[in-house]
Amino acid sequence: MIKNNSIFIVVSNLKKTKSIEFNMFSFLKKKKDLPEFDFIKSYSEKEKYFVRVKKWNWLNPEQISLLEKDSNGKIKMTTIEYWHQEMFLDADGQKTISEYLDILIKQFRDSKMEIPSDLDKFMVETLLSLKTDLKAIEYSDLPTEIKTEYKNPIN
Repeated sequence: MIKNNSIFIVVSNLKKTKSIEFNMFSFLKKKKDLPEFDFIKSYSEKEKYFVRVKKWNWLNPEQISLLEKDSNGKIKMTTIEYWHQEMFLDADGQKTISEYLDILIKQFRDSKMEIPSDLDKFMVETLLSLKTDLKAIEYSDLPTEIKTEYKNPIN
């Protein structure tokens, strides 16, 4: 039975009868539940591409470290937390910051997780930390290839 744009299905067995409602327009609801993401709308570098520019290696199956030589020629290893690591590994030079937000939104949806209302701000702040604090990524105006020495972990 259809009533007010909803489909009602009556399920019965010998003990109970139950009515289940399915909204015919529920497919539109997911779009409506998406946060506004005002932060990225005003972010001046949202159309920049980002690429990794630091050597790295796997410490274990879940964690990487960033590698660099200090001023004395000694190798410095920096471990980074989960989201920094994910964004560093995703920094392939082929997507803009705006496009990356769409990818993250899709990952949250595919995992049936609630999309944080500040995901855009968190993402930009994490990318900026990778760029300025860790000097692990760079922004560019055009798509760019990862340099060979940064593409794969060091053996």
